[in-house]
Amino acid sequence: MLSLTRYTRLLLISLVLVLAARPLCARQRTFDLAHYGVRPHPTQNASPAFRQALASIQAEVQDGDTITLCLTAGTYHFLSDGASQLICYISNHDQQASPRALGIYLKGWKHLRLDGQGSLLLFDERMLPLALKACSDVEVQGLTIDYPNPMITQVRILSTDSLRGTTFRTEPWVRCHVRTDSVFEALGKNWRLRPSSGILFEPESKRIVYRSSDIIFPNRCIQALDSTTFLAPDWYHPRLQAGQIMVLRTEERPNPACFVGRSQDVRLTKIQVRFAEGMGLLAQGSRDLTLMHFDVCPKSPDDPRYFSTQADATHFSGCAGKIIVKDCLFEQMMDDALNVHGVYLRIQGRRGSHGLIAEYMHPQAWGFPWGERGDSIQLVTSATIERLGERYHITEISPLDGNDGLGMKRFFIQLDRALPDELPLDLGVSTENLSRTPEVIFSHNTIRNNRARGILINTPRPVLVEGNRFEHISGSAILFSTDNNGWYESGQTRRVTIRRNTFEDILTSLFQFTTAAISIHPVIPQLWKQQTPFYGGALGSILIEDNLFKTFDSPLLHAISTAGILWRRNELRPTTTYPAFHPNRARFRLESCRSYRLE
Repeated sequence: MLSLTRYTRLLLISLVLVLAARPLCARQRTFDLAHYGVRPHPTQNASPAFRQALASIQAEVQDGDTITLCLTAGTYHFLSDGASQLICYISNHDQQASPRALGIYLKGWKHLRLDGQGSLLLFDERMLPLALKACSDVEVQGLTIDYPNPMITQVRILSTDSLRGTTFRTEPWVRCHVRTDSVFEALGKNWRLRPSSGILFEPESKRIVYRSSDIIFPNRCIQALDSTTFLAPDWYHPRLQAGQIMVLRTEERPNPACFVGRSQDVRLTKIQVRFAEGMGLLAQGSRDLTLMHFDVCPKSPDDPRYFSTQADATHFSGCAGKIIVKDCLFEQMMDDALNVHGVYLRIQGRRGSHGLIAEYMHPQAWGFPWGERGDSIQLVTSATIERLGERYHITEISPLDGNDGLGMKRFFIQLDRALPDELPLDLGVSTENLSRTPEVIFSHNTIRNNRARGILINTPRPVLVEGNRFEHISGSAILFSTDNNGWYESGQTRRVTIRRNTFEDILTSLFQFTTAAISIHPVIPQLWKQQTPFYGGALGSILIEDNLFKTFDSPLLHAISTAGILWRRNELRPTTTYPAFHPNRARFRLESCRSYRLE
């Protein structure tokens, strides 16, 4: 037992160390942004005021200060003129070398709380509304992000006929015209778009029309009947009916609503994203991220819009630590509510006994750092997505292209030990960064009326999906789908708990990998050659328990190459909402699975 004198001495030493790590002059400071010229205004461009105010305050604070920035509640309009600029490459978005115009840009902040007081941020041009880069211990709360003229074109079907085509009327907020070449074009202050497909919604329920999926919009020979009414003579689909709502879109993803890059301990709370041309949130190369009451949805059930984001509500690429998504509402998105994954680099060659040449493969996944010295990696085949050898550690990584650490596609990676004499590069070999993999907690959220899937998770660290509601989702509610061939999204999911969730009328259409309410669907081109299951482990490593399935159709679970599935105490309540149609008629379909139990 320590004597009092020795205990006191140790306590004093600890206190000195704490004080040495934190500047003696560190303070808690609160700044009213209105004093720096940031005030709500019905029309005035707020971009210059935000840029100047943040720069002024950052110059005033000292290292170690705890800072609170407060907005006056109201509406702020943003234009690209006078805005902060950032060159960055954003995962799963359209890559560009030119600067992006930003609304609120937080770079290098520590111990910061930004309180929006419920303010509305309106973006009148194509911009990136909120960006955090190289931040630590930052919370942003109380903001709504929206676009008065969003880059999705909503129309109402007036009539449709296989011979005469389809007549539609645009909603009042839509700016559009027919070009001289008879192409329908939507317009904004700094953008022009030609829709090529759409999603069809029921007018009353705002649900995606049963068995409709993506509907091609043949954008040619369009006739303007008046300023808001148009005839598409080549447009017909058996699911189209008068009175339905169609949201016409492109494949473009220029910006998310919120971007978090190379940051840690970031909390986004009480944030509403009404629209984003890309993701609601894209986080990359960051760790320890928490979303609470981060809602991606229209304003209210009475909102005339039938859509929210162009792509996923939230997306995490190459992140680490713990990702917590809790008490959020995700609805009307044009893709998943959540996607968590790493990125495979394809091995293109070797340099010496310890070196690799590796390359980003997907056109929306390149340009940003992939790893750093000390990271743990492994080699994986593309045909069977099996490991080649044991883990390695990076001793050096450097880009072989790009500029100033941006825009790179190819890397030289030096490893801590020698590679095998023979690598079957002709059969496809990739590398996965195991250090950039997060634990995921997804709890007490609501996901409904969206295209594609509910959530998609790929990570070897523990995953908890608990207490959520999945309602009227076009495809699978939960998907695990590592892909080393197309999307190059990595993550060998090993430990999953799915419990106390409600699944209601899932699988109303067909989309990629949507073969059951819960789909465990790694992409394995040569499954018959695989030696061991890819996902899971011991019995109970994939635990699905105490869930309620209210479904009109058959498939509940489809698993490929998975070990350790334990299905127990789940309740099934058949519904009559729609006729059953799914080609998979099995409640449980298990392919190349081992050590499972279905109770």
